[in-house]
Amino acid sequence: MKAKKEYKKRIVKKYRRGEVVRFILAYLKGSMTDDQRKEFDEWLGLDERNQKLFERLQDVDYVEGGLREFQKYDSVEDWKKLQAKLQVSRRKISNWMRVCAASVTILFCMGMAWYFVGSDMNNENVTSSVIEYGRSKAMLFLATGEVIELESTLDTVHARIEGESFVNDGKRLVYSDTTWVKEVEWHTLQVPRGGEFVLCLADGTVVTLNADSKIHYPDRFTGNERQVSLEGEAFFEVAKDSLKPFVVKTNGIDVRVLGTAFNLKAYPDEHQQTTLVRGTVEVLLDKQQVLLHPGEQVTCIDKELRVEQVDVRSYIAWKDDRFVFENEPLEGVLKKLERWYNITVFIQNHVLMEKRFTGKLPKYENISNVLKLLALTTNIKFELNDRTLIVQLE
Repeated sequence: MKAKKEYKKRIVKKYRRGEVVRFILAYLKGSMTDDQRKEFDEWLGLDERNQKLFERLQDVDYVEGGLREFQKYDSVEDWKKLQAKLQVSRRKISNWMRVCAASVTILFCMGMAWYFVGSDMNNENVTSSVIEYGRSKAMLFLATGEVIELESTLDTVHARIEGESFVNDGKRLVYSDTTWVKEVEWHTLQVPRGGEFVLCLADGTVVTLNADSKIHYPDRFTGNERQVSLEGEAFFEVAKDSLKPFVVKTNGIDVRVLGTAFNLKAYPDEHQQTTLVRGTVEVLLDKQQVLLHPGEQVTCIDKELRVEQVDVRSYIAWKDDRFVFENEPLEGVLKKLERWYNITVFIQNHVLMEKRFTGKLPKYENISNVLKLLALTTNIKFELNDRTLIVQLE
């Protein structure tokens, strides 16, 4: 009995999710080799759930349902093409599946179907974890030295301190443009890893702060310009004031606007990027000056400003309900997860850093499920121990 269990354990380990999906695709294409057929039969006989899964994947209604479920993740670049093909009549779907089975899209959809079935046979790719996604939380540092903890789980704070006027509801810190006669005081709002927060400045500008970010700002604006400084990432919706330009300072770079919406990423370990959604933005670095138009992005590489046209949706989706990646190196993908889930990532093989990923990942989801989605599209193995994520080739 013990020998039988050990044999079964070796077989289970042998058939990782990606390999099983390839078997199924080969069957649908009619291109299965004799060796594949032998291994496939072995997998089918390993567990009754495998046979049921295989039968379901040959059922048009089941596959259509799986594809509709997968649509909300939109995790591969071919998804638009897939949507168009789904408009064909039901009578053609079976033939269409055979024709398209070799595509990355169908490979991922079959993997998603395997994922939704709930089989726990191949969970060695991602160790079970209770790490949840980030939430609204921040620390407010006042000029007096007082520190106020802001978090959605805490009671609402209404404060009026020596002319200060702000309200916190646990997700948003809102300042009023006070008329008190006093010196301007500078505050700092710091969002930790695993956090996010919204700041409404006294002039009406709204700043959405990403995880591991910090903004330094006055409690009210005076003088000829409205100036703040940022470390990390934030999306700015700047209140228009033609007489007072809004300036964001980040590590030697100034971003100057009047009234506009833009994303600014200024983490110390990444290239600084300014992505313009609407309006105009002027980016200044030493003697370099760049004027951005909607849909353009400027990146600082080796102290040089480089401008390109981009799909801005990929760069601002983080402030909503998902992460969007367009041909992003795996290292960049993991940095976002590292900050959002407050984990430490260790990539064992440096070749993995340059692997590219295009797609979308749900933001408000347990990390284990997110890693499963990533594992389905790659030959990468994730091992999560406490808050350390080890990434290696499968």
